[in-house]
Amino acid sequence: MPVFRHHTVLGQSGPKNWFGAGEDGEIRITSAGAEQSFDTGITWQAIPGWTMVGTVVMVPSVQDGDMVVVNARSLTVAAGFIFTVTHRCRGLVFYCTGHCRCDGPPSMTARGCHANPADNMVTEDTPVAPSDGHAVPSTGIILRRFATGATCTNEDTNLFYGCGLAAVESETHQPPVQGNGVVVAIPLVGGPGGIGGTYDGDAGGSVENGTGGGGGGAGPAAYGAAEGKAGTCFSGGPGSGGQGANAFQPAEAYPLEYAGRGGLGTNDGQNSGGGAGNPGGPGGSTGIGGNLPQYKGDDGTGGFLWIVVGGSLTLNVSPESKGSKGGGGDAVETSGAGSGGGIVCLMHAGPLIGLPNCNVSGGPSGAATYYTGGPGGDGMALCFKIDPA
Repeated sequence: MPVFRHHTVLGQSGPKNWFGAGEDGEIRITSAGAEQSFDTGITWQAIPGWTMVGTVVMVPSVQDGDMVVVNARSLTVAAGFIFTVTHRCRGLVFYCTGHCRCDGPPSMTARGCHANPADNMVTEDTPVAPSDGHAVPSTGIILRRFATGATCTNEDTNLFYGCGLAAVESETHQPPVQGNGVVVAIPLVGGPGGIGGTYDGDAGGSVENGTGGGGGGAGPAAYGAAEGKAGTCFSGGPGSGGQGANAFQPAEAYPLEYAGRGGLGTNDGQNSGGGAGNPGGPGGSTGIGGNLPQYKGDDGTGGFLWIVVGGSLTLNVSPESKGSKGGGGDAVETSGAGSGGGIVCLMHAGPLIGLPNCNVSGGPSGAATYYTGGPGGDGMALCFKIDPA
């Protein structure tokens, strides 16, 4: 698991930070599902539109659409439950004016978005345009807050451009920091894709403050193998498909850019697994992908998760944004590669209770008889102590 970096700074306090409007009330996630209270927890009601499947509670989201923004007064996730979004999207931003207690994990695992951050409209690479009508600036997605003793400066007026109207509007409430803040720039391009291997595929790469790249493909040295694709500010990269023992790597074995489909398994009469992605690539045997669904790469890439807490932050479990697994199995000669891990950034004004730990691991490759694809690259986990409101 990647190292989780926690930052604490001391000194004079600065201007007020934004912790959201609290309009969604107190929120708790239990066996009853998602509930909210507007009278400090005396009465509770189901949150309209939020759904529960098994132990997973989901906030409504549009597939490949805007970031989801929640404005809570407090959050409690009970043990054994997971808090996430319904569909992969540009990210989840959770503002909390009070305390946040996680006995079950907030998660953007397998919820990374298929989108080119440089697009402000629908294109071949961006199925859904951001509702704010902007591309993400070249400086990336900027997270800034006042933090006592910190020294960073950021005065941008384009915070969260390309992420959707709700996220853009929310961050207009955050004043500039001028030598007295923490500033995190999530780069447009994440870790690089892993190189197609000689036999086994290489792991996807990692980058400072960014997502992980997709794993590289596996295949015999004489033919070469497809590489994985880089991550984006919204998502880890997709993994390559596996290559059959006597097949040149066709274009379909390569995953699609900007966290698109995982690479298809290719073949020459042997079974091969698809790479993880959005969606996962099909496995192959007597054709190029599609005919062996049992060897398909898993759907999903690691996504973007930002939690900003005005009170105490209690972590009895790790928030997560993991990549997905490549396709494989006992009868697969060459397996598919895993997808890259995502971003988890935690900012808290009150005390941090428990271990500061998150899981942003890249997805593993599938199992194989001969050659295995590379695992996805790890994403980035960050935690900062910031000033209160």
